[in-house]
Amino acid sequence: MPDGRPFYGGTYFPKHQWIELLMNIQAMYHQNYSKTLEYVHSIAEGLTKMETIELKSEQQFSKDKIQETFDFWKQQFDDEWGGFNRAPKFMLPNAWEAILRYGVQTKDEDVLIQTKITVDRMAFGGIYDQLKGGFARYSVDPYWKVPHFEKMLYDNGQLLSLYANAFKVYGEEEYKSVMDETLNWLKDEMLAPENAFYAAIDADSEGEEGKYYVWNSAELKEILADDFELFKAYYNIDGFGEWEHGNHILMRLTDDEDFAEKHQISLEDLLLKVKHWKAILNPIREQRIKPHRDEKILTSWNALTIKGLCDAYQALGQDEYLELAENAMQFMLTKQWNGETLYRNYIDKQTTIPGFLDDYALVIEALIKLFETTSKLNYLEKAQDLTEQVFNQFYNHKNKMFAYKSHYDTPLVNETFEIYDNVISSSNSMMANNLFKLGKILSQDHYIEQAKQMLSNIEDKIHDYPTGFANWIQLYLNFSHDYKEIVIVGDQAKEYLKQLHFYYIPNAVFVAAEKEHLEITQNRWTEGQTGIHICQNYACRMPVYDVDKALEII
Repeated sequence: MPDGRPFYGGTYFPKHQWIELLMNIQAMYHQNYSKTLEYVHSIAEGLTKMETIELKSEQQFSKDKIQETFDFWKQQFDDEWGGFNRAPKFMLPNAWEAILRYGVQTKDEDVLIQTKITVDRMAFGGIYDQLKGGFARYSVDPYWKVPHFEKMLYDNGQLLSLYANAFKVYGEEEYKSVMDETLNWLKDEMLAPENAFYAAIDADSEGEEGKYYVWNSAELKEILADDFELFKAYYNIDGFGEWEHGNHILMRLTDDEDFAEKHQISLEDLLLKVKHWKAILNPIREQRIKPHRDEKILTSWNALTIKGLCDAYQALGQDEYLELAENAMQFMLTKQWNGETLYRNYIDKQTTIPGFLDDYALVIEALIKLFETTSKLNYLEKAQDLTEQVFNQFYNHKNKMFAYKSHYDTPLVNETFEIYDNVISSSNSMMANNLFKLGKILSQDHYIEQAKQMLSNIEDKIHDYPTGFANWIQLYLNFSHDYKEIVIVGDQAKEYLKQLHFYYIPNAVFVAAEKEHLEITQNRWTEGQTGIHICQNYACRMPVYDVDKALEII
């Protein structure tokens, strides 16, 4: 309607249907206006019902209930190829983050094995760019073989986090390679002059999907000569990797150790061969016409990437990851945030759209992660500033959730509340997790109570559809299982923090300081010593003074 109310909607119309539809809509609007208004009211009513979230009494979050949820979730696992037993197959890193955490915290071997199968198979598959690094959006088959070749920033930012945590748990060098190659792809292909990251790279070039990425057997044989037979076996050329029109998608079916043993080559020599092949083939591929790059900078997707870079830095200790993360956040805080409004987009040196809840929630999450990684208080202060703006602009006092759109923007037909976790976690689940963490770090119980209320509002939905509430499950585990505050105070606080971050400790917040700045650090400083205080609900054990002893307790 002229005032923005919808009376018809749909997606993916073929050309002939689209033209016919436009004519019918035109006719209905002008010739049957009363019928049009009926549709307006029925759609508005339906949307309101869909979006209604009721205020619930606070729930008890039990270990038994969440175990039942995971037992149900396990039935959906694909235990041969990893991921979930369906196609097309999305990577859903937020789901595997929750599953990995549950496996570690409860020592559930089935879950730990399934997570490893998943991260292995994704890294071996055609969904991962075997030559350059970086993941495509999804696989059209159950084998992670044929991707939709589009590369999205939001996937790769989240997958940096997943592979960083998997590296901490399983210690596989493969995961380090995935992180390093993805980092190099981000720098080479996605980094804007402003030090933030572009949004995406298209799937097709020259009107053909995947053309930039695939190879035919004859050209590979000519390029690689005597190495072709080993390359062919490694990447399944003329075998499982065969696709269409004589083209092949490079993919692997086994890890390097097994392949080296089977082909009677040392692991060291194999890795040198793989490095050599990439050095030969990448420059040749670079000569092809590249897919189009979407050069808008999106605040929310950059925030996911900043967090991913921090997680990779924590796992590997390589300064470059942290430097890229801090540079990107500096851009966000100087160009996208004016002290009252966070902006959603940036292109051609302009920002035009005020942020939605996901922009705020993801930037807050990235700021918390930067604080926990660097101990720099300005990140924590900015996280708190943005959080107060979220309450100011998005909070609904009736259901105690956050609307997707600011109260100060032009209103929609109805107020929308995003609760379902998809390829990116929902803005309310992100915000609830942020509030829990900020509450712990800042000793603000009302933040934790707010998170608890939000979880109570949707708790009954989690158990029947865990994939759609994966990030809420992270919050559930915060309440149902042990959660710690790890507070390090003293001259060596940052060094101790860095050492602790090499280990996977998902059920804790980290605060490190040389002096007693925050309330949580008060009365914890001892001259000449750096103490690690391991607390639960602010009840702390006696401090320990080296990392190994702290890890034993944790």
